[in-house]
Amino acid sequence: MKDNYHVNEKTDAHVEEQFEELTSFKALKYFISRDFWKINGHITLKKFLRALLIEPGFKFIFWLRITRYFYLKGKKAVILFFLCRCIMKHYSYKFNFDITYRTPIGPGLSIAHMGYIVIAASKIGSNCFLRPGVVLGKNLTDEGITPVVGDNVHFGVGCKIIGSIAIGNNVVIGANAVVTHNVPSNSVVAGVPAREIRKLDAIVLHPNGEEQ
Repeated sequence: MKDNYHVNEKTDAHVEEQFEELTSFKALKYFISRDFWKINGHITLKKFLRALLIEPGFKFIFWLRITRYFYLKGKKAVILFFLCRCIMKHYSYKFNFDITYRTPIGPGLSIAHMGYIVIAASKIGSNCFLRPGVVLGKNLTDEGITPVVGDNVHFGVGCKIIGSIAIGNNVVIGANAVVTHNVPSNSVVAGVPAREIRKLDAIVLHPNGEEQ
């Protein structure tokens, strides 16, 4: 059964294509602003400082972005990278988020609540939504290959994606699902092992990160 979803066109596709990675300070600002917008909507200084002070998910993402930015700078920014990595590690232990700075993650990342999250993926696209208990990583049979995740993917509480698995664009993964095969774009999967239970045309992206 197919649902008539549509995509909110607020995202500037040209800008997202221009900043696929944190290779400039302008790109860093864009990524962080998109992360903020995903949960809090229009950015103001007051709302930004409030989020940075009291929202665990955004606070961790903020330092994750800065750490990766200096990581990509290489040896010329090694001291700043080390300092930012220490701060990121502090919040990693505090909030129980184990997300490596080595994974390229597109803009619009959001973390719903505090809770154990482990992310070691080859790539994660734009506008992805993480919830507690999500695990992405490698297994012992795929030579250390980690998952590849597309754009607009919503991870349900406790879902697991392990090994050389590709997740398409516009995907919802149900709570506690164990994904053992590739997931096509525009679909909802659930169960153990996960199977496709519904087709989507697309997902409506709202500032609060919820789909319609």
